[in-house]
Amino acid sequence: MQTFTVAPSPFNSIKFELGVILLIGLLLLLVHGRVIGSPRLQLLLLVAYGIIGMAWLIVRTRWILLEQQDATRHSHDEPQ
Repeated sequence: MQTFTVAPSPFNSIKFELGVILLIGLLLLLVHGRVIGSPRLQLLLLVAYGIIGMAWLIVRTRWILLEQQDATRHSHDEPQ
């Protein structure tokens, strides 16, 4: 039996969060018609969720990149 593995990466948490955001978005897509009656408000809800999800992923990616840059700088600054 083969197993599926992902190489260690600082971005693995981002991949997981993207999956969660997509699953919640799919669930929201399925139920938004029952929650909100107005088509304009339904569209607004889906667009707002997409923008918030996108912004979260961008911010999280920037945090990880900055942490990686700081770690690289600190490792180069240490005397050998």
